[in-house]
Amino acid sequence: MESTDWMGKLLGICQWITRLAYINLLWLFFMSVGLFVFGAAPSTVAMFTIMRKWIKGETDLPVFSFFWETCKKEFWKANRLGFILLGISIVLYLDWCLISSVQGSLYPILIGCLFGVVFLFLIVMLFIFPVYVQYEYKTLQYIKTAFLLGISYPLYTMVMISAAICVFAISLFFNGIGLLFFGSSISYVLMYISNLLFTKIAKEFNVVVKKVL
Repeated sequence: MESTDWMGKLLGICQWITRLAYINLLWLFFMSVGLFVFGAAPSTVAMFTIMRKWIKGETDLPVFSFFWETCKKEFWKANRLGFILLGISIVLYLDWCLISSVQGSLYPILIGCLFGVVFLFLIVMLFIFPVYVQYEYKTLQYIKTAFLLGISYPLYTMVMISAAICVFAISLFFNGIGLLFFGSSISYVLMYISNLLFTKIAKEFNVVVKKVL
């Protein structure tokens, strides 16, 4: 019996490793099909959508067809969000180039402000796709909600930052693992932690509603 339990757990681990590698390859493939500029956001949304379903126990869905259908369905909406995020990234980079040319006592003040804004933007990036696949909003509302969640629940944010850094470090030191698992691993971790937060918020909201009623 003990040997059977051990084999069952090992089989489960192997299944998850296979799933993560497969979804990561799909993510890379669909990004390349969209020439990255048009494929990055839809394929990332599709990956997070599948991760959300897996976390909720829906592990039997047809992965390839579901990934493809989600990419098609969310193509324009996801790309609108993606281009906004890309635009913000470009503005921040240009600000950094401009501030780098500044000399004197004004430089540390400006660079400090820029680092603060970049940090807040990175917080938004941690939550933006989990929020996208969890809620149905207009494009700018996703950014606003991701920002509010990030600053309102700092413990969850710090855990997500730590987890993302760990995944990035492992992928950096082990290139083969990074190629096969980077996108899927980080999306799973972020979606798992975000799902805990979404569940907490839902319970808190229900308590508030009951008290009001």
